Amino acid sequence: MKFSVFYKWLLSLLLTLGVIVTLILLLVNWSFQRGFVSYARQNEILQIERVASLLADAYKRRGSWQFLRDDYRQWAKMLESAGIVVPPQMREQPPRRQQQEVADIPAPSSGPDLMAASIPLAHRIVLVDTRRDPIAGPRIPVREDHWYAVRSGGKTVAWIGLQPIEIITDELARSFIEQQRTNLVWILLAGLLLSLLVAAAWARWFLRPIQRVMTAARQLAAGNYATRVTVRGRNELSELAANFNQLAQTLARNEQIRRQWIVDISHELRTPIAVIGGEIEALLDGIRKPTPERMAALHSEIEALGKLVDDLHLLSLADQATLQLVQEPVDLTALVQTQIAHFEPRLQQQKLSLTLDADHSEPLLVLADARRLSQLVGNLLENSLRYTDPKGEIRILIDGDGERIVLEVQDSPPGVSETELEKIFDRLYRVDRSRSRALGGSGLGLAICREIVLVHGGQIRAAKSPLGGLAIQISLPRERSLR
Repeated sequence: MKFSVFYKWLLSLLLTLGVIVTLILLLVNWSFQRGFVSYARQNEILQIERVASLLADAYKRRGSWQFLRDDYRQWAKMLESAGIVVPPQMREQPPRRQQQEVADIPAPSSGPDLMAASIPLAHRIVLVDTRRDPIAGPRIPVREDHWYAVRSGGKTVAWIGLQPIEIITDELARSFIEQQRTNLVWILLAGLLLSLLVAAAWARWFLRPIQRVMTAARQLAAGNYATRVTVRGRNELSELAANFNQLAQTLARNEQIRRQWIVDISHELRTPIAVIGGEIEALLDGIRKPTPERMAALHSEIEALGKLVDDLHLLSLADQATLQLVQEPVDLTALVQTQIAHFEPRLQQQKLSLTLDADHSEPLLVLADARRLSQLVGNLLENSLRYTDPKGEIRILIDGDGERIVLEVQDSPPGVSETELEKIFDRLYRVDRSRSRALGGSGLGLAICREIVLVHGGQIRAAKSPLGGLAIQISLPRERSLR
């Protein structure tokens, strides 16, 4: 049987509160009963003290205890005068046999202190002289700490022994205790009912934010990425709601990127395919002749399409963390110089000047995949070459310290706004879409650069160039710091 979180939480709260209330009531009942027994004992001690006072006065008047030995009824009258209830059989002089039976009341098997209160107090009091010879009362065992002195003329003339109670069995007292226990039972039931109501209200209040998150999660699972949870308070539940909202926002952004990705990819693939298809169809229909120039143009389009597919494949490998590297010490300055040589003809064609500023005091080595690093530098130079205005300037800075090597590529206008700098490494993102397509860019070059840098344990960022255009700064771990 499946229980919801609400019922589990309610049951746990109810059990906790119920155990607490039950323990409190049991302790109250135990404390009350012990207090009641203690009260009864103190009351008996007060009565014993009154008996001792009356006996001291009688001894002072008569000078001995012979009057009690001769007339047993005097003992009963003395007890009644002290407010002690005397059974009827003690009000008259008992025969010798009956007096012996009264005197021989046996002590309980568990000890003298467990005498039940159903035995009258008059039968639990004994009077002895200073030699502990019986004067009046039953012959019962009395503990040493339950003897009370009868003093007259400044000296002890007798002792009163008391066998105290431990168990309340008196009808009136028992009725009172039973009534209190009944009241405690009703209080316990009322406490449990109140605990149930409080636990239910508390559980609903506590689980309400979680239920809101559950409802929103179901909507999110159904594809409603615009759903949000109201954040209230500053605790773990509010943090859960804030994290859920952040998750929903991330999923919504990813969904938007995914849709834009599909649109952009379809467009990027459709354009060269349409050009190639149109050219081939014209050749097949005889509209155009298969001249070397047209065949070269078709080959160029096929190469562009193949490069786009290769770039997409590289990004998919990076996403799956399966981009394999063949790492070896690479001289970054020499690698950049090699790439500059490859781009030199196109730079001259665009009338762009390129300056390399590198520290030649020692080799700037990085532990990297030389092929991927060449692709990284090539993409950076390709980006500057495509989007820098003619007669502009490109500057490459290479510097290093004990731990890292920094490569920075700066170019002249046009520049990039601050808002676009944050998106420039997004896949298929173009600052000027129409101009980018006219120049042959796919919007994947800088995204590939970021993945190559990250897989090498480096950092990459974009900023405004001092030359007025874009600056891409890359930091890579130095080779000796990775050994």
